[in-house]
Amino acid sequence: MVRGIYYVEIPYSDFSKLKGRPVLVFHQLQNDFLFLPLTSNLTRDGVRLNNSDLESGFLKKESVVVVPKISAIDCKIIKTAKLLATIDTIKFKEILSYACNSLQCYKI
Repeated sequence: MVRGIYYVEIPYSDFSKLKGRPVLVFHQLQNDFLFLPLTSNLTRDGVRLNNSDLESGFLKKESVVVVPKISAIDCKIIKTAKLLATIDTIKFKEILSYACNSLQCYKI
């Protein structure tokens, strides 16, 4: 699950309708998974991702992991969603580091 890229239906930010898109699951929090959306708009801020960054599966297009647009989704939805790919551990650590820097994470 974690490090997986899944295709899910998620709402627009105004909740007016749903849109199918790939998302990267990066953390499980009780019955939810935290995820970051992917976009093929390469001008967006975030971490670039291509097929050489994947442990398995493939992406149709080079993408950007949109950081820090973090959202949560019920684990039942992810468990029934289509797994597109799994990110390798090196790229996953890069994404987490980028997210922490963007969110100004601090160890306490």
